[in-house]
Amino acid sequence: MQPKISGVILAGGLATRMGGNDKGLTLLNGLPLYKHIANKLRPQVDELILSANRNLEIYRQSRYQVITDLTPDFSGPLAGMLATLKSASHDWVIFVPCDVPDFPADLVARLWQGKQQALAAYADDGNRTHPTLALLHRSLVFQLSSYLADGDRKLMLFMHKIGAIAVQFADNPTAFTNLNTPEECQNWEHIQEIKKMSTKPPLPLLGITAYSGTGKTTLLKKVIPLLRQRQIRVGLIKHTHHDMDIDKPGKDSYELRKAGAKQTLVASQQRWALMTETSDSPALDLNYLANRFDSDSLDLILVEGFKDEPINKIALYRRIINRPFSDLLDQHVIAVASDEKLETALPQLNINQPEQVADFIVNWLNIKR
Repeated sequence: MQPKISGVILAGGLATRMGGNDKGLTLLNGLPLYKHIANKLRPQVDELILSANRNLEIYRQSRYQVITDLTPDFSGPLAGMLATLKSASHDWVIFVPCDVPDFPADLVARLWQGKQQALAAYADDGNRTHPTLALLHRSLVFQLSSYLADGDRKLMLFMHKIGAIAVQFADNPTAFTNLNTPEECQNWEHIQEIKKMSTKPPLPLLGITAYSGTGKTTLLKKVIPLLRQRQIRVGLIKHTHHDMDIDKPGKDSYELRKAGAKQTLVASQQRWALMTETSDSPALDLNYLANRFDSDSLDLILVEGFKDEPINKIALYRRIINRPFSDLLDQHVIAVASDEKLETALPQLNINQPEQVADFIVNWLNIKR
């Protein structure tokens, strides 16, 4: 049976490859690195301790116990281990460095099961050892104190001296990737975004297609509030053939973008907008644009324009346009909204009754779900 275990996040190093910035406080997807570790380690342990030597007031805002090294010389992870072993409430203590955000969610259980009768165990991914991800018994305090007093600092050598067991995690070697530089943090964020996009089901896309002058925007201005009343959260993609610019000359964001920023994000308390220069792109990709949306906050993306895209569409038609209705149809049109009866087997809606269009969209969306 697994006993109560104290968890320690090691965040007390100098982080020289981070430009001297406190690594534990480096933002990763908007959250300090140490909080990524805390969120994953806290459910595995019975108390959580932060080992830190700088920015102590910031760390203390986490409400976890913050322990500094016993000496002020930043002498490495063993110094943090010694100080926190002395302060831990429980006999067994698990250590995780602040720069390994993907460490296994079952790290504690597997180290406990794999340690056998030893007083210490550490992770091995099948290619490399990771002694900073280790489980130690508090009785090792005396050996660790003597080891450091003799001037030794090598963590792996200490593990060998105390007979620590290497526990295999070869089934998940990438979980132990550590982030040492700002570039590695940026790459991690990019990879997480790709994973997020690949695992989430795509948002349903529904096109609104029509001849110019039919009133696509006029209808959508009435349909979108009706969908919101029905608890449907709507995103919108609108295609324009004009040289569109939502920014204004003279504004700081405009000047910085014109100076060469490829992407510019302007944010306020009310909204934010990401402007991306596409002059080098051969064509707009609808799926790429749809993936820019936050799928957690939407149920549906309506698409105005992009009439040739292979997505479900509602075709709008008015008699006054006096152009062939059949030219609007392709295999992806699922309904027609018009002000006259048309020769088609497709469901027909009254373009002048936006409630009909909204009801049709809700029913279609329920089927898609």
